[in-house]
Amino acid sequence: MNLTQLDKDKISQAVLDAEKNTTGEIVPMIVAQSDEYPGARWRLAVVTALLFGFLAYFFLGSFDPIWILWAQIPGLYLGYWLGTFGVILRPFLASSKIDEEVHQRALQAFFSRNLHATKDHTGILVMVSLLEHRVEILADSGINVKVSKDTWDVIMTDMIARIKSDNLTEGFCTAVRECGEVLAKDFPGTHDNPDELSNKLIIVD
Repeated sequence: MNLTQLDKDKISQAVLDAEKNTTGEIVPMIVAQSDEYPGARWRLAVVTALLFGFLAYFFLGSFDPIWILWAQIPGLYLGYWLGTFGVILRPFLASSKIDEEVHQRALQAFFSRNLHATKDHTGILVMVSLLEHRVEILADSGINVKVSKDTWDVIMTDMIARIKSDNLTEGFCTAVRECGEVLAKDFPGTHDNPDELSNKLIIVD
């Protein structure tokens, strides 16, 4: 999913506008996928190998049966390679594995991008993982003591629906605005309201 510079600027501006009314720090992020999913790629490889074996049996039935086994070897390699394409790999992903990997990727980003290091622990990550069509919102400890997880779940559900409708930019802007509104209630802005984290959209291929 390609974003234009205008799309990126809209998201960054949405963050800037949301942070005007809160001491919270919102970081938007997009990752192409949260994991390589080797298990799913091997499942795809096995299915492709079996398909090659079936085709060999159908077209080479009069030959030595050993050819059916030999035919599965290139199928295995081809299937594993096809796993590099998200649209092909996605049906082979287990939902529980997706949830685990997306959450782990968000945690990694949260700490590597120093969202845990804000003065009042009011950093919040809004991460989209494109391959999995998943959204993860992680808030620091200062926010979690006042805002329930259900609040973020509602925002994530709406954002996922927009992503599936191929409206990622609007989904991001709406989610950021809603996060800002939630934060403004318990963490209102002050005259001394430094911008501790960048407002720019982070994109990881």
